[in-house]
Amino acid sequence: MRKRKAGSGGRPAVRPLAGVETEEGVVRGRPGRRTTEERTQAVLELLSGKASIDQLASRFGVQASTVAKWREEALVAVESAMRRGTSKSPKEAELERKVGVMEKAMTRLIMEKELMERAIEQFPSRPGRSLK
Repeated sequence: MRKRKAGSGGRPAVRPLAGVETEEGVVRGRPGRRTTEERTQAVLELLSGKASIDQLASRFGVQASTVAKWREEALVAVESAMRRGTSKSPKEAELERKVGVMEKAMTRLIMEKELMERAIEQFPSRPGRSLK
């Protein structure tokens, strides 16, 4: 079986759709990754009620679940931005709690070490006899 080169009598090379206008006059994007600007535009239109998830999915050439995922990521980012300077995220609070526990444990160990060193200084042990 021989491979044919694209455009050499065989089928023409397939190129991705780059902004093909449909019958409805909507410019549909090519399949593949969307730019940050495109995702932002889609989420803004979705949140403002200008378009539905299905409409945006069709226009951008992605699945409806992808547009829904963009919306969820945007809402998480907005929540994070609104929280800045006022309170900490649950993850930050948990990490700070763990640091506090570790600091207490370290303080206790340092105090125990100091007490042991003082006890050794006050009551030095005598050389012991070997058991041999």
